[in-house]
Amino acid sequence: MTEGKGNRRVKPTVLDIFCGAGGMSLGFQNAGCQILGGVDLNPHAVSTHHQNFLSSKLKLPAQDIRDIRDLRDLQLSPNEVDILVGGPPCQVFSRVGIGKMRKLGKDIESDHRNFLYKEFIRFVSFYKPLCFVMENVDNLARKEETIAKIHKDFSRNGRKGYPGYNVDYQVLDASDFGVPQKRKRLFIIGIRSDLDIDPIFPIKKVKNIVSVGEAIYDLPALEPMIMPLKTKSSGRKQSDLEHHYQSPPQSPYQKKMRKKKAEGEGVWNHLCRSHNDKDIMIFNLLKQGEKYRDLPEEMMRYRVDIFDDKYRRLVGDEPAWTLTAHMRKDGLAYIHPLQSRSISVREAARIQSFPDDFVFYAPMTRMFELVGNSVPPLLAEAVAKPLVNLIRSL
Repeated sequence: MTEGKGNRRVKPTVLDIFCGAGGMSLGFQNAGCQILGGVDLNPHAVSTHHQNFLSSKLKLPAQDIRDIRDLRDLQLSPNEVDILVGGPPCQVFSRVGIGKMRKLGKDIESDHRNFLYKEFIRFVSFYKPLCFVMENVDNLARKEETIAKIHKDFSRNGRKGYPGYNVDYQVLDASDFGVPQKRKRLFIIGIRSDLDIDPIFPIKKVKNIVSVGEAIYDLPALEPMIMPLKTKSSGRKQSDLEHHYQSPPQSPYQKKMRKKKAEGEGVWNHLCRSHNDKDIMIFNLLKQGEKYRDLPEEMMRYRVDIFDDKYRRLVGDEPAWTLTAHMRKDGLAYIHPLQSRSISVREAARIQSFPDDFVFYAPMTRMFELVGNSVPPLLAEAVAKPLVNLIRSL
């Protein structure tokens, strides 16, 4: 931690495990924290985190967190970590993930991802941070037995020297905190018991919800590359800095996303997929807010009961529905409100509240996955601010 006059903590330190691309890290950094580093299994996530948080002390290669058996090897002492944050993989807790696993005949209860939160507890036990924040899918809040066990494990987990934590959780909607997306996530917050303080959660601060149009309409128009049916690539790739801002920001949100970028400067990651003629024909038929079941019957290629929202056009004057990692597969559930294509990586990043100077380092499909799996930075910042104020007051 950094200290100011009277040893007052000025920049609380944060270690981010299961860090993904760094949405949580960015939110806490913007709230006034120093990011010590990020740990993740995904090499694209680790590369993106390292290159967006250049001053981080810890720069580990991508690895399974269970393989870090001795936390002393990280060369971070317990008194260096004020806040531990992270989002253990959530597929086994999500409605979509549970459905997919059941279809594949997999045993949900024995899946190791059900227990990765215990790795988070292991880090808490070792570093004894002043507080921690664990993020997960909102569906976890409905699993009463699981959430009760997690609560008990964090409160007093039986390890020698474990200080215990005052623990509570809330489901927060990202759109209530300035993110142009309806995205509900569970946040579990713990405050070290010896501080004798209850967990603090942010209070909804936005009066007017930010819309998709307010988020992305200043970005340059893109023409989707046409590919034949039954192929996966058009053979032509867009250059990552091929596109430039064509006008000043048109909304406060756009201004916020572009605060460190100059007009006329290249826009990173503004890349979209190729689409075949059939898909583009379908895009042109869909009005804003319409989805697959609204198509004329002769245009339907899939069962409506299974693929109800396979195609879905975003609404310009409303927030987006939840972005997911499935964007890596096709992106057809996120069709641009005005243009006949699925949204670009940069547009998805804007909808997640990543500013334009945050660059994703990965192949395009993996960029979509990183964005979809991220904690929206503006939501993370809202969660961080009360904790930062608390630590500064100690």
